[in-house]
Amino acid sequence: MKKPWIIFLTIVIFLFCCNKKKTITNSRTERFEKILGEPENSYLNEIVDDFDAFLDSKYKRDISVSKFKQYLLKNSEADISKFWRIDSLKLIKYRQSNLFAKYDFIYPDSIWYENGQINLKFNKYEMEESIIPNQRKKRVLNIDSIINIKKNEPRRMLIKASKFFIALDSVKQGSPLINYYLQTKKLSGSTPPHILTHGILYDLSNTDQYFCKRILIMELYDCQAIMRQKPGNKDL
Repeated sequence: MKKPWIIFLTIVIFLFCCNKKKTITNSRTERFEKILGEPENSYLNEIVDDFDAFLDSKYKRDISVSKFKQYLLKNSEADISKFWRIDSLKLIKYRQSNLFAKYDFIYPDSIWYENGQINLKFNKYEMEESIIPNQRKKRVLNIDSIINIKKNEPRRMLIKASKFFIALDSVKQGSPLINYYLQTKKLSGSTPPHILTHGILYDLSNTDQYFCKRILIMELYDCQAIMRQKPGNKDL
């Protein structure tokens, strides 16, 4: 007689846990979209819809593996040029919003070597930076060559933060994926797509796809923008 009650209790607990997880997920999504605001939320949803349409056109339906997961598995070792891109014409409209961060690309106004360090000065932002050259064994350190490289290497300065990251930061509590991504973003500035895809695949479930897709799309845009950056272009 005890077995039916045990089975019933197990089912009730399982359904309760599923419902609780769904409630937390919905609450996180609602808060994210509220902080993101308009038109940024509508623009991001439109980008995700285009991405889903791309997945539908490229991958077959599989009950065991979602089209999104198929895409991640196929591109987990791919070069960034192989990844999906946001439509270039629509991107003009999106950039007018605060969905993407605004950057300025600057070059050092002066650069010099002193006390074992290469020093750079950026007058526009009243910023100085010091670099200790990496001395390799049995190799002569070519300071002039390093200075010439640094002189022509732009720095990316944040002018206005992306509302996407502000909204994402507001819902990071209780989400290992969002926390890990934001910490990595803060430390390195950008995450190589193949590393990000591995991170998403590690803990991917159907309920996570909402944020997983948005994180991947936004990071791909950021990485692709860095790759195609041009001197003097402030809005990549």
